[in-house]
Amino acid sequence: MNLGRTAARPVKAIEPLNVDTDATAPRRNRINSHVFTAQLVAIDYVAATIASALGLVAVSALSTVATNGLPYFWANIGHQSFFPLGVVLGLMMSGNYRRVGRLGSQSTFTLMNSFFFAIGVGGLFSIALSTIVHRALDQRQVNANHVLSAIVLSTFLIPVARSIHRHAILRRHPIRVVIIDSGVNVKRFITHLELQGCFQVIGWIPATPLRPDEGLGHLDDLQQICATHAVDQVLVGDFDLPVAVVVDVLRHVQNEVQLTFVPRSFELLSWRSTFTELSGLPTIEAAPMVMTRIDKAVKRTFDLVVSTILLLVLSPVLLVFAIVVATTSKGPILYRQRRVGRGGKPFTILKFRTMHEAPASATGQVAHDPTAPLYETRGKLQEDDRITRPGRLLRRSGLDELPQLLNVFVGSMSIVGPRPFTPNESTEGSGWQSRRYEVRPGITGLWQVSGRNNLSAGDLEEFDYLYVASWSMWWDVKILWDTPRTMLKGLGAF
Repeated sequence: MNLGRTAARPVKAIEPLNVDTDATAPRRNRINSHVFTAQLVAIDYVAATIASALGLVAVSALSTVATNGLPYFWANIGHQSFFPLGVVLGLMMSGNYRRVGRLGSQSTFTLMNSFFFAIGVGGLFSIALSTIVHRALDQRQVNANHVLSAIVLSTFLIPVARSIHRHAILRRHPIRVVIIDSGVNVKRFITHLELQGCFQVIGWIPATPLRPDEGLGHLDDLQQICATHAVDQVLVGDFDLPVAVVVDVLRHVQNEVQLTFVPRSFELLSWRSTFTELSGLPTIEAAPMVMTRIDKAVKRTFDLVVSTILLLVLSPVLLVFAIVVATTSKGPILYRQRRVGRGGKPFTILKFRTMHEAPASATGQVAHDPTAPLYETRGKLQEDDRITRPGRLLRRSGLDELPQLLNVFVGSMSIVGPRPFTPNESTEGSGWQSRRYEVRPGITGLWQVSGRNNLSAGDLEEFDYLYVASWSMWWDVKILWDTPRTMLKGLGAF
């Protein structure tokens, strides 16, 4: 079984990996090279320059001041020339260029704080130097509106340009990963690595005396395994061996590969958890379980604004999809199903119909197994023969969910939230799992960007609990940022 690509239907047991045994396999040196850093500097500078130019065009279209017009474009862009340099200096000050070695473990979104800092520094730098030049040479100062427009556009252009560059590099030079784990979480780790889209899983090493003959070899051989298979990163999960033994082995490879640790009890940790220390003892603090009325009001306002805008903008697309569904198979355009929403109250969810109609007896639930993937427990495999040709594309991309924008608009769903369960799947009143009913279910959510139907029911309950317990508006934005990538990959879509 080759785990370089995650299979659409994962197997039950962990099997030996078919790996590249070529000892001369090239290492991905470019990620840590001076050339790659220089590329990032150039990309940031060019993106900030383009943002400055586009900002001047936008201001000229909105402003009635003559000196803001296009005839003064080249004079104004000269005053803006300090802005891109300030952005690069800000990224340098925030340590962004020192972190390129950890690029594969980060999405562009994780660097947004440094982007905001750098772009702010760029704006201040531009204003300060323009003021100095104005006083020294008696030239016109930079317009604050020009700087503001450059800041706004740079906030969008720099992350996008970096993301495109990052994926282009890593598509040619994927990060070669070996997993160290007791075996319990290997499949789950592989799913997350494949969702990130820049990793090639070479294999796993059992960190337990119970499975000595599985995987790539013994933990004591880690250094040789890393050299033989040109490993770039070692992902360390759970292990049943003495901590001192594992730490000693990892120390021998720390200078050769990137070490990444998945903390134990990771089910309680989220993107909002904080890494800190107690007098030199590293600790991770779980995010507090707080969602105030103000938080809920902000989330609902966000849902109303986004759903309204998307319904207006996407109305031609929705119409096209509706015509395709109606003309390619018999049955209603929309599929309606009862789901359990906030407070355990039922509602009717809307989707584009993706299957031929069939008697109700043909769509029954499979026996519940909390450890099996959802595509098994929800009977997804039984639906293969009934899926229409356009329906298969709609399902794989997640576009069949677009009518749920109406659910969001009327208040039965949210843009981001827990998965909307059917009554048969509902675990209402079952302890900590019931926290999922404190918020509206979502069109997308932590469950969708983490594997969708490839997850088990147990995984789904953990993700839903973690989302509600650690909610923040910024986390919703991050999930939205990750959703298009998941939709394009089609992982877990049935």
